[in-house]
Amino acid sequence: MDLSTAREQLRSVFRERFKTELSNWDTFAACFRLESFAEGQHWIQCGDVAEDICFIAQGLLRIYYSDQTGNEVNQHFYQRDDLIAPVSTMLNNEPCQYYVQALEPCQVLLANVDALSTLGFNNPEWLRLENKILQSVFMKTAKREAKLLLGNGEQRYRWFLKEHPELAQKLPQYQIASFLGLTPVSLSRLRKKIH
Repeated sequence: MDLSTAREQLRSVFRERFKTELSNWDTFAACFRLESFAEGQHWIQCGDVAEDICFIAQGLLRIYYSDQTGNEVNQHFYQRDDLIAPVSTMLNNEPCQYYVQALEPCQVLLANVDALSTLGFNNPEWLRLENKILQSVFMKTAKREAKLLLGNGEQRYRWFLKEHPELAQKLPQYQIASFLGLTPVSLSRLRKKIH
């Protein structure tokens, strides 16, 4: 995939998902650079200060934490056409407490947040789009947290199958178990019961 194709893909997502068309698209698009990540490569390491937002043109990324005993705990998965904005670290200029890793080869568009903010200064179109993106990130996180806090293991797994059927086929069971707050053994039992 080349840079112009990835930028057009981003433009299409803005049109379709966020119902937004930027009149200064070329200037805005010029802020984004194309990068590739190999499977297993990290975009963000714990302790990094995030400066970019990320649009996934191709591939699959996960956000995970490392607990006190060194176990990896998945917070979320992001795939083609998703945007990742490490909001807390960008707003406070604080180090990330999590990792962002490619689970398969990825091509992403990255844009410096400060450059986008400068470009968007006094630009109502960009401010509206930025607000819609932040709402989208918040809603995705809030939805997952509600499912994890309110549902039992079976309910969480059924929700995952409904919301992310393609990931259920693609991801190893231990990754799904970590995301749902289950042990791999518990998830295996649930899979046998449901299927």
